[in-house]
Amino acid sequence: MTGKQKLGNPYFIGAVTALLINDWYLKQTYHNQLTGKLSDFAGLFALPFFLSTLWPRRKMLFYVTVSLLFVVWKSPVTQPIIDTVNSLGIPMSRVVDYSDYYALAVLPLSFYVFNTATAYQLKPALLNALMAISVFSFVATSMPKGKYTKFRGINKTYAFNFSKRELISRVNSMQLEYVKDIENLVHSRNNVKGTLQPDTARIDFDSKANIFYYSTTFSKKDTIAQILDYERLKDQDTVRLRTMYSDINISGNGAHSELKLLNLVKYVEQTSKTDEREKAIGFFEKIVIKKINSYGK
Repeated sequence: MTGKQKLGNPYFIGAVTALLINDWYLKQTYHNQLTGKLSDFAGLFALPFFLSTLWPRRKMLFYVTVSLLFVVWKSPVTQPIIDTVNSLGIPMSRVVDYSDYYALAVLPLSFYVFNTATAYQLKPALLNALMAISVFSFVATSMPKGKYTKFRGINKTYAFNFSKRELISRVNSMQLEYVKDIENLVHSRNNVKGTLQPDTARIDFDSKANIFYYSTTFSKKDTIAQILDYERLKDQDTVRLRTMYSDINISGNGAHSELKLLNLVKYVEQTSKTDEREKAIGFFEKIVIKKINSYGK
């Protein structure tokens, strides 16, 4: 019996089904502690079980690793990682609640069920569909449900006590760091083993326009960064910079400079009750304005 055939186990299928129903309906409808705990129990049962079907000889390693990662994930230690991922436009969230650690008790049960699971003769198409659904359920549980929203007409100006040339240089440096982060994520995404990747992501560079694009097999190009050439722009009073997440104007002279935020795109959760416009501006200030000022320190 191949390890993958154990995916037909009704307890595993039940855990994945519970994870999907909870994350895509119950959480959005009730949004209480019970729905949060249900995701933890179902996910901890299903994830190491799933990984063990792919590499049965490493089942103990997977169960131990998942338990350790869960402990770390539910602690404040991971907040910098979550902030970094969110700054790249990838929505991710989790709640720090140490009572969630009770869900670790389901791991021995999952391990026992895996070891005693009987053979299931699943057809390849059904097996592949079950694998794809399982991977989707694991990924979706850490992503807040919502949509990308564009906030127009912000028109907020940030002044700097350095030249326009220096501001453009710092914006370019920030964008190159951003591109490098995206490249690392793309590389990791395209080389994940044991998961289904129906399309391939890539980053392209237009040397004439100095623009970096992100695209996948099934999606159009999105501008992730545009490197500004000061020698071509120095005679312009105002420089317009558009990316997939913001529209800004840059102006100034040899002593002072300004950055004006015009429009902004941010992922907004369905359950959010805060002023998302001000929250989006605050997030921009944290990851862009603060970053620009940090280069001079």
